[in-house]
Amino acid sequence: MKKTYCGQLNLKNVGQKVDLYGWISNKRKFKNQTFVDLRDSTGICQLIFINISDPSLTKESCIWVKGQVNKRLEANKELASGEIEVLVEDYKILNTAKQIPFEINKYDSANEDLRLEYRFLDLRNEKMLDRLRLRHKLFLNLRNFFDKEGFVEFETPILSKSTPEGARDYLVPTRRKGKFFALPQSPQLYKQLLMASGVEKYFQIARVFRDEDLRKDRQPEFVQLDVEMSFATMEDVFELCEKMWKTTLEPLGFKVKTPFPHMKYYDALAYYGTDKPDTRFEYLISDISTNVKSNYKYAKAIFFDKNVDEHISAINEIFSKNAGEKLEIANVNSHVFQELKNIKELAKIENPTIFISYGNNEENTLKSLGAIRTHLNSIFQLADPNKMNFLWIVDWPMFEWNEMEKKYDAAHHPFTQFEESTLKYLKTGELEKVRAKSYDNVLNGFELASGSIRIYDPKVQEMMFDVLKISKAEQKSKFGFFLKAFDYGLPPHCGIGFGLERLLMILTNSMSIRDVIAFPKNAKGIDLMSQAPSEITEDQLNEYGLKLQK
Repeated sequence: MKKTYCGQLNLKNVGQKVDLYGWISNKRKFKNQTFVDLRDSTGICQLIFINISDPSLTKESCIWVKGQVNKRLEANKELASGEIEVLVEDYKILNTAKQIPFEINKYDSANEDLRLEYRFLDLRNEKMLDRLRLRHKLFLNLRNFFDKEGFVEFETPILSKSTPEGARDYLVPTRRKGKFFALPQSPQLYKQLLMASGVEKYFQIARVFRDEDLRKDRQPEFVQLDVEMSFATMEDVFELCEKMWKTTLEPLGFKVKTPFPHMKYYDALAYYGTDKPDTRFEYLISDISTNVKSNYKYAKAIFFDKNVDEHISAINEIFSKNAGEKLEIANVNSHVFQELKNIKELAKIENPTIFISYGNNEENTLKSLGAIRTHLNSIFQLADPNKMNFLWIVDWPMFEWNEMEKKYDAAHHPFTQFEESTLKYLKTGELEKVRAKSYDNVLNGFELASGSIRIYDPKVQEMMFDVLKISKAEQKSKFGFFLKAFDYGLPPHCGIGFGLERLLMILTNSMSIRDVIAFPKNAKGIDLMSQAPSEITEDQLNEYGLKLQK
């Protein structure tokens, strides 16, 4: 008999004999009848056992049944198969389940750590499976899109060389004493070498690794859509990516408006207090430095129209965590309101709450207020959850000051092309004014992607290394294999890398990136299901020439 699926049964099947396989999602007894909701990968259908009371039919047990499809007296509109039921004639328990540790279909019946420990049970939740199915369809659409655009997918090494890319590497010891591989933070150098190889149009859905502090949109290992093109401009990248998201997301039910607006980095900082602004709601930052009297160089404000009395403590904590120097939360009764009442933004609000960030470092003053703006959205749901506001952030600084090491680092990476009109500032030593040909793609307040035009001229590359104070010996040690390509006709090229799981988190309105990964690590970077990372034996340490410090 041909196998049938629960979610595919409907009135057309009435009178047919069917074989079904699945798990017992729910069970209830009424007189001599036992009703079982059977779940498989397509959905749920109702079974009826008559005069059968089997204690082995426990929740989440795996069973096979044979029976006849009948029309239900009362349809269940919440199920795709809700107009029919199956009268069981024969069955077999394939594997009996013990008492389950949490209710699978009730998301809040257990904390996240318990769900991650029993992830194989958690994934039986239909919403969880739907997210992973969406992931599959998105990846499939992306591969089809790039194939039609003439791109070729290449795999780059997982065991690679440790190079400075902005985060801490995961290191892999080898039996060659003192020699280590590193897991890639990105395929950056390899994809540029593919341009040197004449590939011209490359893409990869690449697994990458970063040993950094975790948060809701970060994992130690994640998947990145990596794209690189030769003989292309920044506008070519923008046009390709906008077409890509429209082509791949709209068939999945998401509306994408193109072209994406552009915003300069310093405008994003000035008005939103972040380089990844959420443009779905207002409450922009105003500069009131000349309007109020204070002992600080800068004063920035957000004028808000809702009562925040219950949230003052959390707002103060967020402000201080983001290096804010002084926060004042004022209202119409405060002295500062008299100094500000003529400001047009304030005139629109009847009973305003005024958040004022004071400081002597303008960037910190803005960012601390930007963090408050983001928190206000999480409290009051200011943004429309059905909107998708893509945005390009452009005109980035080339360098950022490293306070700990008292030197400038590359804000993007050391292979990013200079904006030619700002090269004059290299000679004057005003490195903070040098701009990069780099760009970020932002969606609803999250950084989705980062990319740049790459350096291909060896003289420009040497100039970059000189500014970053990377010695010849260090250049050869860290980048020697890549720098050889500069001597053999390296073409002009550019690229971008997208965090696909971060995108999926936004698309599915998930609480964290962990909800769109089959087997994620928890907030502390631990795989609770397999209990990794774990200790290794003394013999293994000796084999790799390693010794643990106490």
